[in-house]
Amino acid sequence: MPKIIVAGHTCVDLIPQWNGKFEDIKPGYLIVTGQMIFSTGGAVPNTGVDLKRLGLDPILIGKIGNDLIGKITLEVISRDGKDLTKYISKSTEAGSSYTLVLSPPNADRAFLHYPGVNDTFCAKNIPFDEIEGRIFHFGYPPVMKRIYDHDGAELVKIFKNAHERKMVTSLDMTMPDPNYESGRIDWKRFLSNVLPHTDIFLPSLDEILFMTQKRSDLTHKLLIDLTDELFGYGLRIAVIKLGEDGAYLRSGKIKPDDLLAGVIETKAWSETEILSPAFKTDVIGTTGSGDASIAGFLSKFAQGANPKETMDFMCATGAFCTEAVDSTSGVKHMRVIEERIKQGWDRLPSNLEI
Repeated sequence: MPKIIVAGHTCVDLIPQWNGKFEDIKPGYLIVTGQMIFSTGGAVPNTGVDLKRLGLDPILIGKIGNDLIGKITLEVISRDGKDLTKYISKSTEAGSSYTLVLSPPNADRAFLHYPGVNDTFCAKNIPFDEIEGRIFHFGYPPVMKRIYDHDGAELVKIFKNAHERKMVTSLDMTMPDPNYESGRIDWKRFLSNVLPHTDIFLPSLDEILFMTQKRSDLTHKLLIDLTDELFGYGLRIAVIKLGEDGAYLRSGKIKPDDLLAGVIETKAWSETEILSPAFKTDVIGTTGSGDASIAGFLSKFAQGANPKETMDFMCATGAFCTEAVDSTSGVKHMRVIEERIKQGWDRLPSNLEI
């Protein structure tokens, strides 16, 4: 199977065990919680560790500070294999990144995040001459200042380097903070610069609505309008994460001589459209579910699976992730997930039709 490289944002999640509600948090009040859980955080540790748990052998490329949080980050990643930290570099330019995750039961989570040294990550931090892979995935530009500055010029450089080495490029986002610098930049210009060099783009619906400045309820027409805009920038494959509504795939024309042809069967993937409903599960926590979904997608994509199988496995991997409070421990080996799908795993109803 082609090797997958995961680069970009690296941090550690600090998750207090908490059974309360957001309404319980009031100024001046003390709230008793349980033990602190230390978990992987950010696109690199989350998606990378998930790929490892699925049974693959990914390469992780990230950056941490030379501090205690950095040591904790390395220790947490190493739980799933010492080899995973080989290309996680240390820097004194800033502190290590962390996220305080408030994840109440049966509700979406909220984050307090420090980007730290991720703001200094750039093309020179990726040792292209030392690594070999077929798929190059990059995650979380909105919390990486050097990456989103100048309309994504640094990310364009990174993706050009990947394409020169015949790697398929894949991009994931996170929601920009509207009150922070990244929430005020022109994301349309960023997308217009970066997507011509991006083969697969996997944002959430909320993220892409924010970046394209569209305001609409979820409909088939909205998804068509969004993907038309993305294809206009030069994208090849768009995958939009829809939360409880599952995930949506739409692709443009993929030719037999395309770079993607080295991984997938181009006829099956060219000009296709799929809605994959979410799977029913008892949700314990939603932290990392988007990253797990992407790991599921990339793992099947790397196997050369067809679009439907890939999308179903994507949603299933995300569902497995929600069965644990942290970002990765809910994800199981690929064979376990495949067996649960095969047994007729029930899916959530959706009002969306395509």
